[in-house]
Amino acid sequence: MHYTALKYPLKKILLSIFFTINLIAVPSFTKAESSVKPTGNKSSVSLTQDNTVLTLKEAERIALTDEPGIISRQWQAKALSEQSVADGQLMDPKLQLVVSNLPADTFDFDQENMTQFKVGILQQFPAGNTLDLKQQKTLKQSELFDSKISERKISIIKDVRLTYLEVYYWEQAYKTIRQNKRFFSQLVEIVQSMFSVGRNNQQDLIRAQLELSRLDDRLTKITQKIKTQRSKLSRWIGSQNSYNTLAKKLPDIFTPDLTSLNDDDLTQLFMAHPKIQEIDKQLEISRKDIDLAKENFKPGWGLNVSYGYRDNKPDGPNRKRSDFISAGVTIDLPLFTANRQDKRLLSKEHKYQALKDKRNEQLRQMVSALQQEIANEEQLEKRHQLYYKLLLPQAKRQTRASLMAYQSDRGDFADVMRAYIDDLNANLDERRIAVDHLQTRARILYFISDSYSKNNK
Repeated sequence: MHYTALKYPLKKILLSIFFTINLIAVPSFTKAESSVKPTGNKSSVSLTQDNTVLTLKEAERIALTDEPGIISRQWQAKALSEQSVADGQLMDPKLQLVVSNLPADTFDFDQENMTQFKVGILQQFPAGNTLDLKQQKTLKQSELFDSKISERKISIIKDVRLTYLEVYYWEQAYKTIRQNKRFFSQLVEIVQSMFSVGRNNQQDLIRAQLELSRLDDRLTKITQKIKTQRSKLSRWIGSQNSYNTLAKKLPDIFTPDLTSLNDDDLTQLFMAHPKIQEIDKQLEISRKDIDLAKENFKPGWGLNVSYGYRDNKPDGPNRKRSDFISAGVTIDLPLFTANRQDKRLLSKEHKYQALKDKRNEQLRQMVSALQQEIANEEQLEKRHQLYYKLLLPQAKRQTRASLMAYQSDRGDFADVMRAYIDDLNANLDERRIAVDHLQTRARILYFISDSYSKNNK
């Protein structure tokens, strides 16, 4: 009886002391860490290569340095710029070399009066203003790649930011769960020791072991997440850079206040976006195609000038023969246009209209997408404040209350364990919301970074 009376309070006292120590020792996110720009002691897990710190700004710089997609588009722009010069030139003249009226019986060059050796030059001239329009069209195609390059850059920046933040979150989750795993490992040892001497029940031991196994499973999944996201990051900054240690603090990503802008304001804002400018360039190119199709209704022409040499007569008093000079003009006759020129013109006009509708569709999609991101950003801000002001403190209070109830025999071991797990999940959820908030801002900046700066100069 004496032993039975002591073992239960002793179990309570030992476990209560352990829980109290770990309630203080296990780190949670501070007020500074719970802001939109969280900070704190957050080092990378063992998947990193060395102690070189990779900040978001550095990752963005590396991603834009010698990026193959950007360089490829730059070469294409240069190629079209050079091509535009060639497109504005006349076709090369054609040289004609002809032996005319050579007698088939003897093949003597001086036998017949009409036998001659002709040298001629033929030059074609396209219809109307075709050359100038072709040159302008190729220049517009070159400018189109400038818009593609700009869009490529902001897309890369967006992807780098999203992936960097995702790596950051999973590494912080890994660290937090790893710290809690040490706590649960120690707890299992204490409960197992007490159970071995009859001072605890098997249910508490199984509960502690179960929670420890769950943490192991979460760590395994998170490790895979970290590897996957770092592999995605390596696409932009290379494998070696992608495995460097991330900065300890979340980066600063600021966006202007757009909540007061209506649909028309956002539409006007997108006029400077590279995606819309790309379609605008395509419209200009399509307009040149229409102008070129109209030029096909005009006649093209060609000039042919030749010199005919004749040999002297073989005998007779007047042996010398006169040489000949010939000149001629060929003119295209676009008389039957119904099934050729008319149809080509209609085809170009239909393509132009299709691009106009595509532009309107793209504007609607971008306005809608931006409005969704603005709404998400606003709600994530509210959720973040809710976690910081209410949910995180409540989780801590629940943990303390469960511990006090356990100490005073009004609660059981499972309630205390559940409270600690809830506190861990609340901290992870708060980090997830903080990262999601910054990722939303990164997507907003993709839509407005260049557009907003150009419209507010």
